Amino acid sequence: MDVSSYTDLIPILLLGIAFFTVAVSALYWSAKKGQLRDFDKQAKTIFTEEEPEGEISDTFPEKKKRRKKDD
Repeated sequence: MDVSSYTDLIPILLLGIAFFTVAVSALYWSAKKGQLRDFDKQAKTIFTEEEPEGEISDTFPEKKKRRKKDD
């Protein structure tokens, strides 16, 4: 390959370096904030007495019935 054809790869290499930097930074931030310490505890923090674990309490809203126009 000619050297000039490698210059076409510069934007792809820069995007790869930027993506890698963002990924490592996000991993470092999450480890620093304690997000990676206890996965089971973190997964259960969204459940409360109002919405207990293992019970389905969400429902899909009912569609409103259309009224027929009286002619």
